Amino acid sequence: MSYLIRGGLVVDGSGAAGVVADVRTDGEKIAEIGQNLAAQGEREIDAKGLIVSPGLIDLHAHVFDGMGYWAIDAITCGLSKGVTTLLDTGTAGSLTYRTFEKYVMPAAREEIYALINISMVGCLQGHKDAPPLMGELVEPRHINASAAIDCIQQHPQHLIGVKARLSASLADHKKEHEDKAFKEALEAAEKTGTPLMIHHAVSNIPTQELLEKLRPGDIYTHLFHPHADHAFDENGKPLKVLLEAQARGVICDVGHGAGAFGWETAERACRDYDFWPNTISTDIHSFNVNGPVWDMATTLSKFLYLGMPLEKVLCAATQNPAKAMGLADRIGALKAGMQADITLLKLEEGRFELEDVKGEKRTASQRLVATGTFKNGQKYF
Repeated sequence: MSYLIRGGLVVDGSGAAGVVADVRTDGEKIAEIGQNLAAQGEREIDAKGLIVSPGLIDLHAHVFDGMGYWAIDAITCGLSKGVTTLLDTGTAGSLTYRTFEKYVMPAAREEIYALINISMVGCLQGHKDAPPLMGELVEPRHINASAAIDCIQQHPQHLIGVKARLSASLADHKKEHEDKAFKEALEAAEKTGTPLMIHHAVSNIPTQELLEKLRPGDIYTHLFHPHADHAFDENGKPLKVLLEAQARGVICDVGHGAGAFGWETAERACRDYDFWPNTISTDIHSFNVNGPVWDMATTLSKFLYLGMPLEKVLCAATQNPAKAMGLADRIGALKAGMQADITLLKLEEGRFELEDVKGEKRTASQRLVATGTFKNGQKYF
C-alpha cells in the first residue's frame, strides 16, 4: 500500500522549522516530499492541521513483557502512541536476553532494540513499592562483563549496547558493588564498540567521577532527576563536568521514569540556563504508564511547556535517538529513501495538567497527541 499524506506541517526531524507539504510513500519507503504533489493512485490521508513527523523513537523503555513486574507490552507504549521504534534499556541480562529476542521482539509490530544489563539477571523489579526490592547489583557475582560481551557478539542485530543502573538501593547500599558495575559496563561497551547508558541517581558514586568517565556516544539518562546527586548546582546551573561531557559527545537523555523528572530541576536548567536535553525519552514501565509518564507525547509536551521549540522537541525524539542507536541512515528523518516510519500529531490548545515524579503539577496551554502512525509504510491507526 502507498499513501499520499496531504497538507500537514512536515517537521522532518532535523531540527529545522516545519513546512506545509505532502508526503508520498511507496511501499516501505518515503518516495517524495513536496507541495501539491499529484496523486498517483495512492490512498490519500488528509493531514491538514496536523504535524507530520518521523516515527517517534523512545530511547529509554522497558518492554521485555513477561519478565518480572517491571516491563510492559510494547503495544501499550508503541504504535498506538505514535512510537515506531523502542530501545529497551537493560530489562534483560545475559541470562534472559535470548528469550526477549526469540519470543517478545518478533511478536511486536514496533521495531525493538535493546541494551544488555551488566547484571546477568537483568532488571526483574527494583521498585520501592513492590517488595522485596530485587536490585540487580545486590549480588556482585552477577555483574559480569564477559557474559555481556558474549551476548552482544552473539546477538548483534538487536542488541546495540550496555546498561548499568547505579543507585545505592539497587546495590545493597554498597559502593563497591556500584563501582564494579560501572567498571564492567564500561569494559563491555569498550570491547564491543557499543554505547553505554548509565542510570545514576541516589548513588554512592560521585556525579563528577561518573561524568568524567563517560565517552562520546555514551548516554547519561535521568538528566533532570530531583535527587541531590543530579548534575546541577544549588541554583540549577549545569555543573562544569556535565557541560564538558555534553560537549565531547555524551548524550544527555531525559529518561522520565517514575522517579527521574522533577519540574524544579528541569525548569531551572532549561529556562534559567538554556540547558536542553539531546534526547527525550520516557523510561516507560509498569509503575509509570498510568502516570506520571503516560506516553511519549505527554513527555514531549512537558518540554514544549518548558519552552523548547517544537522542531527541537521532535528532533530529540526522532533524529537524535536514531543517531544514538546507530540507525540514522534508515529511521529518524523524513526524506526520500528513508523508511516510511511516520507519526501524525495534533497540537491541542487548552489547559492541560502535567505532573512530575514528585506529584508537582504545571498547567500547560498546549499538548501533543498522537493521531496516526505508519510503520514501514503500513498505517496502523
